[in-house]
Amino acid sequence: MYEAYWQLSEKPFPYRVPVSECCSTATQRAALLRLQYCVENGAGCALVLGESGLGKTALLRQLEAGSTSLRPFCYMAFPALQPVEQLRLLSGMLSDVSATDSLCADQILQEITGSLRRWTTAGQHPVICFDDAELISTSCMTDVILPLLNLRDVDEGINLTMILAGQPILSSHLSRQPQLRERVAVTATLGGMTQQEVRDYVRHRIAACGGSESVFSEQALLRLHHVSQGYPRRLNRLCDMALLVGCADELSVIEAPLIDSVGTELLSLIHISEPT
Repeated sequence: MYEAYWQLSEKPFPYRVPVSECCSTATQRAALLRLQYCVENGAGCALVLGESGLGKTALLRQLEAGSTSLRPFCYMAFPALQPVEQLRLLSGMLSDVSATDSLCADQILQEITGSLRRWTTAGQHPVICFDDAELISTSCMTDVILPLLNLRDVDEGINLTMILAGQPILSSHLSRQPQLRERVAVTATLGGMTQQEVRDYVRHRIAACGGSESVFSEQALLRLHHVSQGYPRRLNRLCDMALLVGCADELSVIEAPLIDSVGTELLSLIHISEPT
């Protein structure tokens, strides 16, 4: 809608960002390195911690895209499902054939075991990712996640990496599950983008779409960092809306006051204080 006004070839801050254009921050790179280490060394289970909007899902997508041997990459995105439902969903991801409703949990686990062995024999390394894992029930942890990790430990014919991604409170939940907590070999914690990373990212995205790097003034870039707190999702939404409003108001440059106005509109539940 605003691309022509700002002389852009496409939207620089889409809501669904391709893996190749995800924010590459110091904490993202460090977290990715830890996950790759977990996979390559057969460590078994990794924990990814970060507030909503810091890029946990993007990190998992980067891990998947980085190696063709990490297949199948099972993305478990429904943490509220009951254990047998989680197992049935996972069985379908591993074999393309969902387990029938008549099978009990133990029978579905047997099917999953066979699928994991077949993938391993074919030279693949299955990865199972539980997103929003802080919402997973205790029964799911004990009846789904722990049995799968036990299976990986006792069956040499299975390669498997488990990743639990969630908000920081997930660490507290796991502390009450000592058997599972002991299986976590790697912990990666995500943080917000630095001021320089925000500046570089915004200017890079604008330039990549054919626009002028000076669309956002220096003060606007500083406010983007402060208002977004360095959260990639917030930053993309702030930049996108600022470009839209700037187009509607026929501005030539986006200044700091517009960032504050847009931030108040989009992030009304988040307190925005003056920088110190």
